[in-house]
Amino acid sequence: MITRRKSTKLVAVLAGVSLVAAACGDDDAPADSSPATSEDGTTPPATGDTTPPATGDTTPPATGDSAPPATGDTTPPATGDSAPPATGGSFTYGYGQEFSDFNNNTIGGNSVKNGIVLNGVLPDTFYFSGPEGALVMDENLMESVELTSEDPQVVEYVVNPEAAWSDGDPIDCDDFQLAFMSSNGKYIRQKDGAPVTDPESGLELPVFDTAGTTGYEQIESLECSEDGKTITTTYATPYPDWQGLFTNMVPAHILEQESGVEDIGALLESEDQAQLEAAGEFWNTGWVLEPGQLKPEIMPSGDAFNIGSWEAGQSLTLVPNEAYWGPPPQLDEIVILLLADTAQAQALANQEIQAMDPQPNADLLAQLEGIESATVETGEAFTFEHFDFNFNNDALKNRDVREAFAKCLPRQQMVDELIKPLNPEAEVLNNRWFEGFEPGYEDTSGGAYDEVDIEGATALLEGAGVELPLKLRIGWLNDPEAPNLRRANEVALAKQSCDQAGFEIVDSGTATFFDVELPEGNYDIAMFAWAGSALKTGSSSTYQKGGGNNLGNYNNEDVNTLIKELNTELDPARVEELANEVDTILWEDLATIPVFTFPNLLAYSENAGGLVANPAQNGLTWNAEQWTVS
Repeated sequence: MITRRKSTKLVAVLAGVSLVAAACGDDDAPADSSPATSEDGTTPPATGDTTPPATGDTTPPATGDSAPPATGDTTPPATGDSAPPATGGSFTYGYGQEFSDFNNNTIGGNSVKNGIVLNGVLPDTFYFSGPEGALVMDENLMESVELTSEDPQVVEYVVNPEAAWSDGDPIDCDDFQLAFMSSNGKYIRQKDGAPVTDPESGLELPVFDTAGTTGYEQIESLECSEDGKTITTTYATPYPDWQGLFTNMVPAHILEQESGVEDIGALLESEDQAQLEAAGEFWNTGWVLEPGQLKPEIMPSGDAFNIGSWEAGQSLTLVPNEAYWGPPPQLDEIVILLLADTAQAQALANQEIQAMDPQPNADLLAQLEGIESATVETGEAFTFEHFDFNFNNDALKNRDVREAFAKCLPRQQMVDELIKPLNPEAEVLNNRWFEGFEPGYEDTSGGAYDEVDIEGATALLEGAGVELPLKLRIGWLNDPEAPNLRRANEVALAKQSCDQAGFEIVDSGTATFFDVELPEGNYDIAMFAWAGSALKTGSSSTYQKGGGNNLGNYNNEDVNTLIKELNTELDPARVEELANEVDTILWEDLATIPVFTFPNLLAYSENAGGLVANPAQNGLTWNAEQWTVS
């Protein structure tokens, strides 16, 4: 067994994607992370700006001191010491969440679990590469991408003349127009000529349920060449992370075909409301899938892989896209085997899978380190665990109630017992915009909630005018088929501590959390992770009014103003200042409570090659076309 500990060397990631709900590699998603882009599975952003993964967004030069060039192939060498180069064969990757949406640009589809599948299926102008999470141009899709003017900001995209969807339709300006139309936040649903509003928040409802508008809403015009292969975007205001836009593009010709819209370009000009709403309806729901459901007629590939088959609750198989114009993948197929984290290590030992990057926990790491034929890598990621308040809950609108929860939440105990066994240097995270390993990180909390204060929490709760004990439901992704022991322990620790202060913490984890309860707001406190990148604009939609990732409906006008400035700021030092200024206000308001930065955990067999861990929101399959098995 080979064990490697990798530090995350920060680079200035040039990108423009929102945080993604993620489950941290594999298990939850909104960003859990992803939150992204949720690590766990759902992703935030709707109207408003917006992550990473996450999100997470794009910026040239972005923050960080050692930004690599944004164009060119900077793919690092493959990992693995004993895996010789090979072509062909079947590679099995163990993963804990099931695919659900061909369009991961929507609020519901924005999650790592979908990105893992779509990384090699949908076209990206730029993508996050490993091992540092830098953004590089896809040289197979793009002939060039150039910032041709800074005032006004103008970007010219030239698409490879051979680039085409697997059904033969060219990848061209129509697809860029659809990405722009669906994510600029401009179009509002109407009824009888009046805007439709959300009954709880009062916000106008967008036609397109986009995970984020950051960057796209700053584009003033998008022009096409006669052949559709050159696209020119002109910005009304500067946007530093422009290289993070136009990723995971869905096929415009399919939307036209299925929605009855004659021409996306003409619709951009006419802004016909009925046509816009028809387009929005399909974009929002037309690519949502039931387990095992494939619709090949509306799911063409624009990259190296196609989705070949899908057995509900079992596996999904990626196969080479025979119509792909670039270098073909090394493998004959990649089987994404749906496996609980608790089962993946044994499957790796039995050579039933070649790779896994599960939700990390100490017992699992010990188990993996006992497998002689495996290489185990650990590191840090642009992903963080957090507890989010639902501001539609009357009790939680009271800041004293939120502060009482913050005082009783045992964050240090969670880090000590659940994270330090994986990363002995782990610390409580006191910033939402920077991970602890980033140069711009500041403890913007002032240490106010580093230690549990049951007495203080009790006093606040007793003076808040709420009935005690105050029941609060913690929602999270709790799938009995893929148990997450670390998250179960987090809820148990929260209950053990906060029940002493007058709360009644209820474990409301469900297997449908990211698909049902989170988007419907059926929770009091949400626990998941956001997956993102070093790009700070990627967090915008999570904390801005109307942002697609702002699932708890938090709103502060000072925050909205500062984020608007951050999204147009070209000076990296000023971006850091603004991000930390925003985070200071988030602590004052107790909008959310960050807990810790996620440790990365990757394990693979001795016959696996080409695997490179990625700390950003793209996940492990970012370079799947380079994977090999011998």
